[in-house]
Amino acid sequence: MTKILIADDEYHVLLLTEMVFKDIGMDVVTASDGEAAIELAIRERPDLIITDIIMPKKTGFEVCKAVRSTPEIADTPIIIISALGDEYNKLTGFEEGADDFVTKPFNVEELKARAKALLLRFRTRKEVPLARGEVLEPMAIDTVSTGVGGLDEALYGGFPKGSNILVIGPVGSGKSTFARQFMVRGLQRSERGLFVALDDNPQQIRTIMDRELKNPISELETLGLVRFVDSYSWSTFSVPESERFAVNGMLELNQLAGVISDASFELGQTIQSKLGGRRVVDSISSLLINFDLPSVQRFLSQIARTALSFGGVTTLFLVEDGTVSDQTLNNIKYLMDGVIEFAEVNGDFQVRALSMKWTQFSNRWNRNPKLT
Repeated sequence: MTKILIADDEYHVLLLTEMVFKDIGMDVVTASDGEAAIELAIRERPDLIITDIIMPKKTGFEVCKAVRSTPEIADTPIIIISALGDEYNKLTGFEEGADDFVTKPFNVEELKARAKALLLRFRTRKEVPLARGEVLEPMAIDTVSTGVGGLDEALYGGFPKGSNILVIGPVGSGKSTFARQFMVRGLQRSERGLFVALDDNPQQIRTIMDRELKNPISELETLGLVRFVDSYSWSTFSVPESERFAVNGMLELNQLAGVISDASFELGQTIQSKLGGRRVVDSISSLLINFDLPSVQRFLSQIARTALSFGGVTTLFLVEDGTVSDQTLNNIKYLMDGVIEFAEVNGDFQVRALSMKWTQFSNRWNRNPKLT
């Protein structure tokens, strides 16, 4: 039976969270302070830890740090739930080793979805001891094809559904082509698609995607299968009237987040509809150049954290090599579930999985004929 440790000094929150997970058949142990949470984590070895930040004796940050520094339980997934939802506390939580952050008051269904997703991903990495005579069926993970056969093989099927993937590489190495093909493949399967255009004119993107689609992109927009967010035309001070979802005036992250939310609502990529699909943000280099890192991290985190609660939306975030420092890039990588790298290898444009948090993968280079 799956075991969850919940730590919170607010009795009603502790009781509610305990009931939520017991109702779905999980074994729950609880602690009302951080020190007890650490002791229980070491003794009980739970499959998942859910902890508040502000608690007596030890904070949730200290719980994270203690778990990560204890070899026997160091890889246990951790969710922080807290009313302290500001950027500082979120980043501190991630820095201390939390895998997810949920702000109080939380939506019960969203918390369950996040917990189940972490447990699903963790199980693929954890060796589960079997009782005598017990046969453990392999847990299937829904995957989304990358569109590159060799890369799908290296990822054992493709990107985990609902994952957030950072796509890195030099300018001209095929990242944008890959992202457009990723979106096209989804539309060919009638999956919803949201394309946030930061570096290219959305009209040009539509024209390129039209070449590989059976039905015109305009028809798919009419059917509500795809939406484009125009964050490119603001720089020309002439946003086309045909662009329904566009940033007007100066680029501002709160406005951009609002426009993305409006477009997502029409696609059904919402907590209520949960229609899932695919998203592309091309390219976050523009954001990292124009805004301070904490603001961009907050913006990206807002998008990334909706992936599961929106029904499993798989999202690509593109960034160009050399546009930001390695330290900045590492801070962004921490928000992601995986990193895909493009480069020119022996005269060919190739791609590989550089890292994946939750699933097995091979980091071998894969040639993509469509990008050469």
